Amino acid sequence: MTPTPWYEGRTSLDMLHGEGWAWIGLRSGDGLNRLHSDLLVALDHLFIELRWSGVRRVALSGAGWMAGRGHHFCAGADLHEVGALDAVSADPFSRRGQRVMAHLLWPGWRSLTVISGVAMGGGCDLALHGQERWAVAADASGKGGLRLAHPAAKHGILTGFGGTVRLPELLGQAGANRLFRDFETWHEDAALTAGAIQRTLLPGAVMDAVVAWLH
Repeated sequence: MTPTPWYEGRTSLDMLHGEGWAWIGLRSGDGLNRLHSDLLVALDHLFIELRWSGVRRVALSGAGWMAGRGHHFCAGADLHEVGALDAVSADPFSRRGQRVMAHLLWPGWRSLTVISGVAMGGGCDLALHGQERWAVAADASGKGGLRLAHPAAKHGILTGFGGTVRLPELLGQAGANRLFRDFETWHEDAALTAGAIQRTLLPGAVMDAVVAWLH
């Protein structure tokens, strides 16, 4: 299977699509896959299109896993864009993110987020809004393990993509505080223990596992 480019931007979207399923991959030049406004709009449009086309299983990951080897999931919102927001522009920016998160939780399908490498801030929000959440473990050399964190408050930012609602639902108040208030960074074992993810995959098993889940 060869992914098809669906959207090209500072962070782009690739897609594998079959009868009743879709696998969406985030792709960027530096591999960090930031959530720019234009990407949020593109994801919103794509999820609407997939819902209307009858897709009932959707997976989201870094695009590299579609070809067998990926790296980071998402480094979060573009801080340069966030830093330029004011009281007027911050509202539509946060609403774009909330719409994307709400699509992942739509009860008419099953959504899976495959979380690897860096998943921070808005990327952490995106990762944890999957109805099912898998993490990719480090390879045999110890490289590439999960780094799940939400350091927004360190930057003086109030998260606006729904993580402050989603995290307590998944982790309880104590678990959410560990990420939002105590600024912990979780590897795959810690995330599994906390309930943030449900399964850990070795890097070489990701593609086959996701394809099996989609089918």
